[in-house]
Amino acid sequence: MNNNLILKQKQTKISNKNRFKEIRKSLTLPKYLNDALIGIMLGDGYLYRSSLTSNTRLECSLKEANLAYALYIYALFIHYIGSKPNILNTASSSGDKTYGSIRLKTLSLPVFNYYHDLFYFRDSNKQKWIKKVPENINDLMSPVVLAFLLMGDGNYDINRKRIRIFTNSFTHSETILLAEAIKYKLNINASVLYDRKDQYIITIGAKQISLLQELVLEHFHPSMFYRIGLPNKTI
Repeated sequence: MNNNLILKQKQTKISNKNRFKEIRKSLTLPKYLNDALIGIMLGDGYLYRSSLTSNTRLECSLKEANLAYALYIYALFIHYIGSKPNILNTASSSGDKTYGSIRLKTLSLPVFNYYHDLFYFRDSNKQKWIKKVPENINDLMSPVVLAFLLMGDGNYDINRKRIRIFTNSFTHSETILLAEAIKYKLNINASVLYDRKDQYIITIGAKQISLLQELVLEHFHPSMFYRIGLPNKTI
């Protein structure tokens, strides 16, 4: 191999390594990643922080069927991730089936501490962290936030031609707060419905679907189009 080419490759590796270090020292995310992370956290995302003096990492667990979307998230946050996604196989309680899941995990970094403060509070006994809808969700809501929320917890109800967002882990008041933010910031009417066992979901009716699709489509991974009533595309 040409010596000049070898030198250039080494310089590129050093440059990329230094760039990664600078990015990982930053206390803010780029705007798009900020909004993507907020949408992920409103869904099934999880932020792990062992103590108030430690840094935080983002974790996501997705079904193996959603591998393409998992790799998309991995590519978005690659500068903050130390290892490739892991595919885990878990046996059912009866032991006759195996379920595959993909786990994404960033490094524990200062930049994620802000989001932990935003999304978590201690329970009354201060034994564990509980995820919440941020009180300032009106200020945080954007088409990107909604897109990632829908890709995570959205569902197209083909029978009633509506979109459901499974916000079951949030309280009634938190779900109302989120629905109002979608309506206030994005002009999409969102209703809160009782689901089961003191759990609530958000629904967006058939008349709003076209507007919603137009708003979020450019931020959707093609493999997740089905969540907003569109045929999937492979890339």
